[in-house]
Amino acid sequence: MSPKRRAVILLGAGAVGFGALGYRELTDCEEFACFAFDYQGADDAPNRLTIEHTGGTEQLRAEDVFVTNVSTDYEAGESDTVAWAELDDDLGSSDAINGEAVQFPIRFPDIVTIRWRRDDDEEVVGAWVYDDDER
Repeated sequence: MSPKRRAVILLGAGAVGFGALGYRELTDCEEFACFAFDYQGADDAPNRLTIEHTGGTEQLRAEDVFVTNVSTDYEAGESDTVAWAELDDDLGSSDAINGEAVQFPIRFPDIVTIRWRRDDDEEVVGAWVYDDDER
């Protein structure tokens, strides 16, 4: 193989390697827990919010993670805090939420928080804030 061709191959392989490292740096979650949110607004029905657990340094059990402002009765305007385990039919209460996603109805809340309960303490580990531009 010619030196020129070898140099091009090595440069290409190096670029792919550095690109993969850069992607990992941008997408790696060094936080306690990381979440992605997808909001779908509706005019005459409940809005929907999808939350996906995308990573983090802790294993969170579905029975210990709670989501606020879940619309429990759209017509009556009632919302409640619901356990992740209740929102995901395929997940057992003691299963970890790693990489799992839940979708649920909301009724125009300003904020939806994800709370983790451990040893009678509660901690907010994620939040989605409504943005007028999403309507």
